[in-house]
Amino acid sequence: MARRAALRVLYLALLPVLVLLALVITPALVVSSVMSQGRVWRPETWKKISYGSRYFRSSFRGRLGEVVDVIDVVRDRLILLFVLLAAACGAGGLAVHALEIGVPAWLSAWLDGSFLSFLASWFPAGGRLSFGGGAALVLAVCTALAALALGLSLYAWLASALGEATRVILRYGGAATLFPDPGDAIPGGRLVLCQISDLHITAGGREPYEIEEGSAAWPEGAPRPDTAELTGRLQRLVAEIAAMKPPLVALTGDMTDLGEEAQWDELEAALSGIPASSQVLMVPGNHDVAINLGTSPDPYLTKRAEREQRFIEVLTRVERGSFQPPLHLPARKRAPRRLRAIAGLYPRRLDLEGGIRIFGLNSNRYRSRFVGSNAIGQIGGAQLRRLARALRRGSGPVIVLLHHHVARLAGPISLNDTFMIAMDGPRLLEMLAAYQQKNPKKNSALVLHGHKHLAFFGHYRSKSGGRVSVYAHPSSTLGHETDGHLDGVARFAAIRLTDDGIWRVETHPLRPARSAVPAPAPAEAEVS
Repeated sequence: MARRAALRVLYLALLPVLVLLALVITPALVVSSVMSQGRVWRPETWKKISYGSRYFRSSFRGRLGEVVDVIDVVRDRLILLFVLLAAACGAGGLAVHALEIGVPAWLSAWLDGSFLSFLASWFPAGGRLSFGGGAALVLAVCTALAALALGLSLYAWLASALGEATRVILRYGGAATLFPDPGDAIPGGRLVLCQISDLHITAGGREPYEIEEGSAAWPEGAPRPDTAELTGRLQRLVAEIAAMKPPLVALTGDMTDLGEEAQWDELEAALSGIPASSQVLMVPGNHDVAINLGTSPDPYLTKRAEREQRFIEVLTRVERGSFQPPLHLPARKRAPRRLRAIAGLYPRRLDLEGGIRIFGLNSNRYRSRFVGSNAIGQIGGAQLRRLARALRRGSGPVIVLLHHHVARLAGPISLNDTFMIAMDGPRLLEMLAAYQQKNPKKNSALVLHGHKHLAFFGHYRSKSGGRVSVYAHPSSTLGHETDGHLDGVARFAAIRLTDDGIWRVETHPLRPARSAVPAPAPAEAEVS
């Protein structure tokens, strides 16, 4: 009998849990099936789950951050909520007193036999509701509605988190692998563009956020990277670039440290030395549009809308060239409209002499609301589809510029890859590899990016044989980072193309004017 009773209790306890899991998992599977476009049950997708689970964790951290943001918002408005609740209870008490509402007999009987018997005096059988009884009734209704809303919100949040995680794992889970190219210098090649990236310009004498908080170590003996030092380094880099007179100057994100207006002003002043003969293309980085410090969450994306508006305004003054689509400055009235405005700007296309096509992408489509997920990259399906259509309309060498990494280096998988690689970076590489394979001698493809202050040359080769070259540029003002330590060497990259369709990348280090840190010699490498 005791065992049977225990089993009955166990069944009764497990049944709601199983029902809840079914209700949560079912929409998650539906979402994953729809978003993966029928590729859910292919065998190769399951091979990606081991790596894709890292994206699941990052996505789930993003969802947890949203919950924290909501709690912060509620906490900040707690006094207002209490005032509104007290007003509602007072209004309810006055209403029942004025309307002379009677007390149902069942309510009094239930109160007498429950743990709420101390409230029975407020609800006398056959009598009228008192002021206190009306207020208590309103309070009970508000509490029940709040509990119901909380339960529904929690259910929707869990279903959304599981659905998003499943979609990320099955659709974007397997990160592509880059293999290093030999560092043999190849003579010749005409200059196509100069690249600078991850400037992290500050304002007011501050140092970059990551250095101030201690997540990145600055070399001893080097001048501190405050506003004057960073802008001074950038001005000297621009002067060297101007002497080369490149057809295009490309800025691949994180131009500012926190996307503030004063930081953009400092950047514009430092970039004023770019020669008028050079065109300028700029793509956003997470520090430009998506950064949310731990003390300043952005649950409603209003701050992001302001940063994106500011970025577009800077584009109108900094960019030079016949880009498609043309710039459109959105109205400042509504945040959703401003968020849609930057989505329609990319990919930005620019045609150079020799049939070279340049495409700038925005890899910050992931809507981060707190600091833990601001570095997660996502290009987005709409942007990739527009790029695919543009590639089909032409041929010739192609350079794609974006901020986030698109693949990981060959070797052990690192948890840091989650915040380095755009979730749909493999899809971009497959698209470019297919383009290159159509005409291997003519359709050479190169991806240029920045993001994690790492410098490497590599190539990606698809299963069908297509090949894409990838160059990651470190911070042009802070240097290359190894295990959290920056080398403090400013540098820019010069991208050249040989007559044989081979991409050549030259890194040009700049010796800081007052630094005791030695700068390495210029490096050249083939990244065909």
